[in-house]
Amino acid sequence: MGSAEEPKLVTTTIHAYDSAQIKTSFRSQMMGVAMMAGMHLYMKYTNPLIIQSIIPLKTALESNLVKIHVLGHPASGDLKRPFKAAAGLMGGLQQGTPQSDKKAVEAAERAGRGGAKEE
Repeated sequence: MGSAEEPKLVTTTIHAYDSAQIKTSFRSQMMGVAMMAGMHLYMKYTNPLIIQSIIPLKTALESNLVKIHVLGHPASGDLKRPFKAAAGLMGGLQQGTPQSDKKAVEAAERAGRGGAKEE
C-alpha cells in the first residue's frame, strides 16, 4: 500500500491459481464462522446465527470457481482469470487487481524484476 515498487510478473498454472482461490475463500468463511462462534459462546448472541448459516452457501454458489467447474460456464469475460477482486469493507486499502493485459505483462517482463513461476 502506497509503495512506489513496480509489480513483478508472476506466472502460475490454472490449477495452482484455482487452488489458491479456494484456500482464500475457505479461510475467509472460517473467519466468519469463528467470529460468530465467539459471539454466540461468549456473548450469548443468537440472532445472526441463522443468517450466518445461509451466507456461506450463497457465497459458494456465486463464486467464480463454482460457476466454471460445477456449472460449466466458459472461463471468459468476468470469469477470466485472474478474477477481479470483489469490493469489500477494506477494498480501498488493499492492492488493486492483478493486471493481465498484454501491455502490463510486457512492461513487467521488461522491468526484469525477477518473475516467479509458481508451480
